[in-house]
Amino acid sequence: MTHSFNDNDDHIYDIRNATAAEHAAVNALALEAWQILKPGYAPRAWDGMLAAIAKMSGLAEKGELIVAAGPERIFGAVAYMPPGASNPVIFPEGWPSVRMLVTRPACRHRGIGRRLTEECIARARRDGAECIGLHTSPAMTVALPLYLRMGFTKDQDLDAIAGAPYARYVMRL
Repeated sequence: MTHSFNDNDDHIYDIRNATAAEHAAVNALALEAWQILKPGYAPRAWDGMLAAIAKMSGLAEKGELIVAAGPERIFGAVAYMPPGASNPVIFPEGWPSVRMLVTRPACRHRGIGRRLTEECIARARRDGAECIGLHTSPAMTVALPLYLRMGFTKDQDLDAIAGAPYARYVMRL
C-alpha cells in the first residue's frame, strides 16, 4: 500500500516498497545519512561499518525495503523484517524488526523517519505480531529519541558494534 505525504517544505513523497531500480539510490542514501554517526564508532571499525551500510538494499532479500520517495529522489528508507526474518542473535524467534532507518540529512526533523517507522509498525500488526523490535545506539542521536517518543522501551543491552554501545528495544502491539 502507498501512503502520500506533504511536509511543510513542500516535499511531496509516498511511503511505499522500494523498486529494484531504487536499490542503488537507497544504498547511497544510507551512506550519506550515516556520515553524521562517525564520531560514535571506533575509528578502526568505521570503514567496515560503511561497507555494511552500503549494502542496505540487501535487506530486501529477507525483508521489505520501504522508502519515502518523491518524484525525483528518495528522502528516507527503512527495512521491515517480518516475523522469522529478524536476526536471531538479536531478536527472539518470531519478532519482526525495524532495520536501518535512514533519512536524508537535509530532510531530517520533518516526520519522515517517524512515518517510515509507523509503516513498519503497521506491517507488524498486519503480520499478527505481538511486538516489534529494533536495535540502536546512543550514538544515533536523532533515531533513539524518536523511537523512545514513539513508545519503544529498552529491553536489554547488546554487545557493542564497531565500538558503539547497542541495546534492543521493543514496542508491544
